[in-house]
Amino acid sequence: MTASLSNADTTALLVIVLLVLFMARRTYRLSQGTPYSSVRIFGYGAYSTVLFAVLAATTIYVAVGAWGTIAFGLVAVYAAVGIAVGAVVIPRVRRVVQFEPHPDGRLYYRLPVIIPALSLVLFVVRVGVEIGLFGLASIATFSLPTSVSPGALYLLIGADLLFVGSVGLLYGRALGVRAGYAEFVAHRTPAGAPSATPPPLP
Repeated sequence: MTASLSNADTTALLVIVLLVLFMARRTYRLSQGTPYSSVRIFGYGAYSTVLFAVLAATTIYVAVGAWGTIAFGLVAVYAAVGIAVGAVVIPRVRRVVQFEPHPDGRLYYRLPVIIPALSLVLFVVRVGVEIGLFGLASIATFSLPTSVSPGALYLLIGADLLFVGSVGLLYGRALGVRAGYAEFVAHRTPAGAPSATPPPLP
């Protein structure tokens, strides 16, 4: 006997699969080489911030039921973790990002696969924890309990901290790529030709 998924569960599963596929595609393109665009690199961070805010609202909603308004202090904790991770990532990405002029006239860049893949892994962990605690339908309906066990609440907060770390990583990655871009442009000759040829894209 097999249990069928409800409409809410099916919707939630579809949304999760689409998000994971989108992030996996982005991870692959960043590791293989993708056109440089300030709008795109920071826009992806903004998208992830919105996604985190939606998930973090789940935690705060549950925490308010357990702790009252003190739970809103989690916002400051999350912000501090995200900023700290971003600050650590910036110089690392600036050193490892590679740029290369492409035959189509655009400038491409790439990163070691571990850097973009971390964001995907941490997103899956965060969503997996919520599904484990509240079920698939919670993603689509936001029908969450106002009271959970202390262990479950701390697990949810821990997963949030991992995910906000990945958001900080995204912004740190964007700022690191932009800093690397500035250095790359600074080393080009006045005529526009690069002074040194970066390793070729695979």
